[in-house]
Amino acid sequence: MSLGESLKNARAMNNLTQEDVAKKLYVTRQTVSRWEQNKTVPNIFVLQELSNLYGLSIDDLLSETKEKTQEKEEGKAMKKINWFALFGVVCFNVVLFSGVAIAAIGLLIALWAITLSFVVSPLLLLGANVTGLQNFEMLQTVLSVILCGVGVVLYPFSKKVTHYLIEFFSKYVKYNQKTIYN
Repeated sequence: MSLGESLKNARAMNNLTQEDVAKKLYVTRQTVSRWEQNKTVPNIFVLQELSNLYGLSIDDLLSETKEKTQEKEEGKAMKKINWFALFGVVCFNVVLFSGVAIAAIGLLIALWAITLSFVVSPLLLLGANVTGLQNFEMLQTVLSVILCGVGVVLYPFSKKVTHYLIEFFSKYVKYNQKTIYN
């Protein structure tokens, strides 16, 4: 239901004529008629007066209009493809953004590799010492424990960076979808 239909129904429920509403709001009957025919829309101050007059909230007057608008937008989404936008998005993504994405993914993989290798460094040192591949030295053990601490500190940072990049790329894909579809 449109705003005009809501206004017309509210007026009818209060047993008022267009002339009665016009007199109470200090407008012409034709103005009320135009509102009810959806030719014009009353401003927010007049909507407040109409809601007071009809004993309804502004939300009640507009709620069905908002629902209808949302349904139209949802139905309209992804119906037509803007071919020029599609071509532009593909060219931009292939030429420029793919390089940035590959670099970001490479840096993210390197960050996780460093973090994980730091965390498991004491286990690697222990394994090397137990199997006899390397002699046990106290300095290496201390440095290994320090690297493990650095790895533990890097873990939340790595997690945040990963989450941020995933969020960024998903928003970027949604933005491209909005650009392509009218």
